[in-house]
Amino acid sequence: MEQLKFTLGPYEIFASIVGGSPLILAIFLICNPSNNLQDLFLTIRNNLSIPVVLLMVFFSYILGGSVQGVTWRYFLFLCKLLRRDYNFFGSMISEKNALLTQTSEVQVPSVLEFEDKLVLLLREKVGIPKNVDWLNARLTAYLRERNSQAVIASESHLANHIMYRNMSFGFLLLPIVFLVNLLRTQLFTFEQSVLVLLFLLISYMTFFRALSFKKWHNRELLLGFYFSACNSMQ
Repeated sequence: MEQLKFTLGPYEIFASIVGGSPLILAIFLICNPSNNLQDLFLTIRNNLSIPVVLLMVFFSYILGGSVQGVTWRYFLFLCKLLRRDYNFFGSMISEKNALLTQTSEVQVPSVLEFEDKLVLLLREKVGIPKNVDWLNARLTAYLRERNSQAVIASESHLANHIMYRNMSFGFLLLPIVFLVNLLRTQLFTFEQSVLVLLFLLISYMTFFRALSFKKWHNRELLLGFYFSACNSMQ
């Protein structure tokens, strides 16, 4: 069990801190509305100290961990809006499972294609739930029981997904904060409009980065399960 001493816990700490940093910045801007970057940097520099930095890191971790339920729904909404599938094989598993269920012929695993053999192994070893999103938990338990290295890779991808997902949500909130501060200060600058567009672009880019890591997380679990199950049958 020594190889599994690094689990999602340590990864998630770092992911929550980095992912929560845009939320800390949003709160700071609400409390200290600034008209330009120079004023913002001066305000941060004047209030910066080691205790403040440590406190911000702590609150960033708390916020990054607390909003994961919200950011997951935000991620699902964007996937649906942009028509993106976050599963590595898309809907292939559910479609193949339905097709194999309708087939009455006895399937010989050695002559099947990879996708069909994968689905048969899933049905035999862990079962395929009606909600395919629940499959990852079963795969993780199966691989952890067999002390597979695939768990380590998959959990690192999951932590990165959480981090980028939180960052995308946080950078989407920052333009809203700028608009609120605009109403409070009654002063609009070109610099603010550039920052709003920049934060929206970063939010968009970090969403697709989160999407990639979610697919890689699912890929590591499925391929790790496939080879682990094949080895156990030999």
